[in-house]
Amino acid sequence: MSGLLRRKRRRSENGSIQILEEAFHLVRTADLKWFLIYYAGVVPFCVALLYFAADMSRSSHADRDAAFVALWMTGFYFWMRFCQAKYCSGLWDTISPGQLPKQSGMQGFRRTAALFCLQSFHLPILVVASFLAVPFGWAIAMVQNFSVLAYTQDYSKRPLIDLFGSSIRLSHYDWAQNHGVLLIFAVVGFFTWINVIATCVIVPTFVKAFTGIESVFTTSPMVAMGNSTFIVGTLLLVYLVISPVVKATFVLRCFYAESRTTGADLLSRLASCRERREKERRREKGGLQKAAALALAGILLFSGSPLIAQEAEEATSPEQLRDRIGETMRQKKYQWKLSRLDQAEQEATEKSWLAQRMSEIADSVQAAAEKIQNGIKDWIERSQRNERSGNRENPAPGSIGFSTTMTVLLGILVAAVVIWLGILLYKKFKEDDVFESEDSGYSGAVDLESEDIVATQLPEDEWMRMAREQLEKGEQRLAVRALFLAILANLGEAGFLRIARFKSNLDYRRELELRLRSEEALRSSFDDNTRMFERVWYGLHVLPEDRLDVFMKNYESIAKQTRSLRQPRELAEAH
Repeated sequence: MSGLLRRKRRRSENGSIQILEEAFHLVRTADLKWFLIYYAGVVPFCVALLYFAADMSRSSHADRDAAFVALWMTGFYFWMRFCQAKYCSGLWDTISPGQLPKQSGMQGFRRTAALFCLQSFHLPILVVASFLAVPFGWAIAMVQNFSVLAYTQDYSKRPLIDLFGSSIRLSHYDWAQNHGVLLIFAVVGFFTWINVIATCVIVPTFVKAFTGIESVFTTSPMVAMGNSTFIVGTLLLVYLVISPVVKATFVLRCFYAESRTTGADLLSRLASCRERREKERRREKGGLQKAAALALAGILLFSGSPLIAQEAEEATSPEQLRDRIGETMRQKKYQWKLSRLDQAEQEATEKSWLAQRMSEIADSVQAAAEKIQNGIKDWIERSQRNERSGNRENPAPGSIGFSTTMTVLLGILVAAVVIWLGILLYKKFKEDDVFESEDSGYSGAVDLESEDIVATQLPEDEWMRMAREQLEKGEQRLAVRALFLAILANLGEAGFLRIARFKSNLDYRRELELRLRSEEALRSSFDDNTRMFERVWYGLHVLPEDRLDVFMKNYESIAKQTRSLRQPRELAEAH
């Protein structure tokens, strides 16, 4: 099929803010034991790294002890990565309960070995990517995916190769969202680091004000903040705070990327909806029981008291009721007029906590960007003035001015951006070609129960033969699926549909609307059979005999119309 028939995949991409809000919610709702496992691995490594940085920079026996201490640091590092992978698997199980792959002891050992092997290249990968600059975001996503996918996917045969390949493949999922998330984490991490440093300086100052105790932070705070051990310690504190949310974010990214082919996100939402509906049902039942008990108690308490009945009658007299309503409505809180300040506060409270913090960070970044822009503008103007004055006083033939240099640099930058975009587009279309070629054919037995089969695996006649066999066995559900796949195979062979594994029935219907606008009868028959197939396959309904006859008549009508539409085109191609 030529490039003109290429159809781009549709994706429902979430923004960076949305995925971060979901990550915060996932961290809040996860079981406490996963956090204990996570910090059981991260805290020992951070303490050991702080000791290593302090001792190896000051100890006189550093040359002698460096190898032994480095060996211990390696053990702490791999223990941290193991605990982080378990934490990610726990978050995955929180999102989609009961979907983690079952593994034996040997399979777990092989996965752990593959994880350790890939994580040993964590720092070299980031160092190399930082020099190249452009793929740095993809490199971060790839090394984060090592921990996310180690114990959440089924790697029974080749765990090392499959884990590495899956991490690279999922790192390209929604690359704009990935870079937006990394940018937000960089900004939040920087401001968190500033707050940690300020806290370390301010707290000793308060302690001195109340107790008179001196410390290095009160006597010479600049020297204390410039200490390498202090800088490493504050950075490790920031890592302890932010890293669980970072892991949760990449767990969600990998989960949504895998759900494009498995539909696990829909099953997870369906399970959560059922659980929420069951809780609401139990709550309503309990509320009705409480209301009935209170009503019965009120009837038993007040039914035999004439004094209370008389007071109730006096209290509900029309004159007193009118006076009390008037007094209540004259109160200030019932005047229907809100100040602008109240409206602003109400609008501010409607925003989520994360949205408010992001707005504050955006304002501060915008102010800093304006200052930088004004400074660059002033510097350019001063350079141009100096250049003009220098050229008037002592012109130098053949000299390159400031404007020429800026023009060359701007041209180089534009060329680099164009080349980068060209590489991205080439990779994108190359992935589409590979993806489509994978769905173009199949060799082996076909299982109608499997969700991974596509209509191009067999020709139309083979699907019809399987449908007749299933009807003879009394398996109507499998027979209807085989008939529907025969329809897709027929339309695909005719060139009216581009069959692909990632497409849904709605995609096929829209594709027919674009390519066969004038063939309303064919599209109507296809829509009718699609609805019946979805009721049988996904809704587990049983088609009556008359509806099954309608399905077969629609299939024959589609086959007849496709043959009539293909004949003129085949004759034109023959001539």
